[in-house]
Amino acid sequence: MIFTTDIAKRETLSAMIGTYQQATRSIEEAYAMLESAEKSLRSVFLDAPGYRFSTNERNCTDVGKKASNEIVAKLKKDAWAVIVERMELRRLLSIKRRTELDSQIDKGELPELTEENVLSLFETSAANVNTYLEEAVHEIFDFLRPPQSRYKTNTEFELGKRVILTWQVEKGWSRGKFRVNYHREKYLTALDNVFHMIDAKGPIKSYHGPLYDAITGSPDGTGKTDYFKFRCCVNGNLHLEFLKPDLVARLNAIAGGNRLRTDEA
Repeated sequence: MIFTTDIAKRETLSAMIGTYQQATRSIEEAYAMLESAEKSLRSVFLDAPGYRFSTNERNCTDVGKKASNEIVAKLKKDAWAVIVERMELRRLLSIKRRTELDSQIDKGELPELTEENVLSLFETSAANVNTYLEEAVHEIFDFLRPPQSRYKTNTEFELGKRVILTWQVEKGWSRGKFRVNYHREKYLTALDNVFHMIDAKGPIKSYHGPLYDAITGSPDGTGKTDYFKFRCCVNGNLHLEFLKPDLVARLNAIAGGNRLRTDEA
């Protein structure tokens, strides 16, 4: 499952990083050449008033190191984002840690893009996969136990056979079809991922997961996957029935649901 054990993907990783490093060097060299050409023109033509002899019409001051640094910084973010997605790291993380990782990428806080740094990140993730899974289980446990819910099928304690989740779906453009609420996508994907992980099947294989795909692909808003039976309602509610009680019991045990019920009693 981990990227570092997949020879084909390791070769792809090496090719991606090698191409990135060569491309950034080429960009730095190109902007250095532009800066040199601009300086040569100005030195000969004395940069006469009204004639700037700029090689960059959109930003007359940034042609050398400053310009290439800004471009490389943007490319670094894009490259890290693609590599993280290709290596399926987000599927090992809880929603909170996934959000933190995306923020690090967006802010350019990850280290220089080298094979050593990438593998170090994923080796750390692999070493902590059980911790990440437990965190994800707790997130999903809380997601499935809405506090002060008015629905009888819901409970603030251990999970049962069914649950009703509010504001999860909405009517799509096609007649009879539903789509997942954009703000809830990450929760349904995480739910699917947690059930796959505690079932020892590894992280989900599709981008959103089988549950999301089944909901958006259903002609009437009903259906089932290996783990869930679902029914979408026009008021935005999603009715879920868990098809594998042993996995629900395992999730309860990890997240402490039975203990919560006992303490309340």
